[in-house]
Amino acid sequence: MTDVDLQSLRASVMQLDWVKDARVSRQLPGTIVVDIVERTPHAVLRKPGTLELIDETGHDLEPVTQAKAKGLLLISGPGAQSQVEELDKLLDAAPALRPQVREAEWVGNRRWNLTFKSGQVLALPEGGDDSAKALIDFAQLDGVNRLIGGKVVAFDMRTVGRIYMRCPQCAAENKPPVVAGGST
Repeated sequence: MTDVDLQSLRASVMQLDWVKDARVSRQLPGTIVVDIVERTPHAVLRKPGTLELIDETGHDLEPVTQAKAKGLLLISGPGAQSQVEELDKLLDAAPALRPQVREAEWVGNRRWNLTFKSGQVLALPEGGDDSAKALIDFAQLDGVNRLIGGKVVAFDMRTVGRIYMRCPQCAAENKPPVVAGGST
């Protein structure tokens, strides 16, 4: 019992993908106790050719199928895995929108595109503060004008203080989309 290297055993347990933390101790006369804190699945990361379940820090847990990934936020783009915590902070800025976001794409290693469950895309500016402000502004506009689920297929807020909308159906009808009492 005294020959067991507890630190080495803990290090071995910590190598497992699902283990967030572990405590290893002896209970004399003949028991070794291993307490484990598991990682919690948070989102799905799209990698080339595979989907990977990740926790809230972006740590890989295991590959998953499309069916098992259903219902979880899908994150994609080069470098997105290291931005998961920042994405959570961004989505916390507008909590009413969080349940409507289906996918987040990290673009150019500097900004996010969010895809809603409606299929509409919101392009946010770079920079944490500017992105959060744009997302809050969008949430307010959506609250007043019901943008999500409407005719507009893409919203571009990369220019601070402005929102550009792409509405193929509006163009076909020769009508500009209306937002907050004005047309754009």
